Amino acid sequence: MEIKVTTIWWWTGSYHILPSLKNIPNIKISAIVTMADDGGSTWRLRDEYGVLPSGDIRKAIVALSDEEKKSLLRELFNYRFTWWGLGWHNLWNLIMMAMEDIAWSYPKAINLLEELFEVHGKVYPISLEKIRLLAQLSNWKYIVWETNIDVPKHNWDLQVKEIFVLKEAYAKAIAELNKWWIEISEFKELLNKFIVDKPEENPKIKWLLLESDYILFCAGDFLSSIIPNILVWNMKEYITQSKAKKIVLINLFNKYWETNDFTVFKYIKEFERYIGKDVFDFILVQDRDKYPIAGDILEKYKIEKKDIVKVDIEDPRLIKADFVKQSDMARHDYKKVEKILSQIIV
Repeated sequence: MEIKVTTIWWWTGSYHILPSLKNIPNIKISAIVTMADDGGSTWRLRDEYGVLPSGDIRKAIVALSDEEKKSLLRELFNYRFTWWGLGWHNLWNLIMMAMEDIAWSYPKAINLLEELFEVHGKVYPISLEKIRLLAQLSNWKYIVWETNIDVPKHNWDLQVKEIFVLKEAYAKAIAELNKWWIEISEFKELLNKFIVDKPEENPKIKWLLLESDYILFCAGDFLSSIIPNILVWNMKEYITQSKAKKIVLINLFNKYWETNDFTVFKYIKEFERYIGKDVFDFILVQDRDKYPIAGDILEKYKIEKKDIVKVDIEDPRLIKADFVKQSDMARHDYKKVEKILSQIIV
């Protein structure tokens, strides 16, 4: 019998997690991908051509491709043109724009590329609307654009207090009003209207989630990339209404200015704030007592002010194991993740 697994995606976390699902027997993989990215060449595509961001689509397709093709596809799609006129766009951007023009549809373009590259699963953009992010900081001010949240232009000691998804037109209006910084006392009524009128989810997402057997929340940039997927219009309701078993893979490290000093307890509480209480059936964490991160690797993360996520809960849903591959960095190892997921997903 086919087992339907849906991942809620951010590229770094899911790039190391999606391959762990491919070898589980009788599995049907669906990856929900964020559409809030606006950094690098994606900014130029969105700004100049008005297209949806495709970088996370690329990474999902590569992650779901055959292992022998994966490294070549990654290198090929990431290839950036340096000569005049193509402005450092990567090859994938051009392929995606051409395919969308041929198919006359963003979702159809993705479907054609899935067939072309024979991926083991399906990729779904979270929304077909143009999404931007709005963050409230710990000093109660606001900042717009995902890239300004991911790589702050403000004081890095200010943390993200809350995150919102906005329609692009609203985000642009906010940016014009005060060039990224907004006093809530001045714009409260306007902000509330923008926040309430959220972008709608991809219409295929509803039944994808309701018919899933398992929903997997991957590790990644928590407030700027994971939570925004949940905030799109009806996502919270679909997740809570789904009878799927829900799995979360907790981050290894915190991101400075975004999740400073988060522990496992704090991550779960933040998920509950945005989704609802007791949403997860399985909570996967690195067993740091039995499988500690090497000291030299920890020092590298300390330089970037990325502190380790401490396990500070006792919970029957908690699964502590070794999920990590340690080389120059600590990353989730898809083979180790596969071992645990294959015991859960049956």
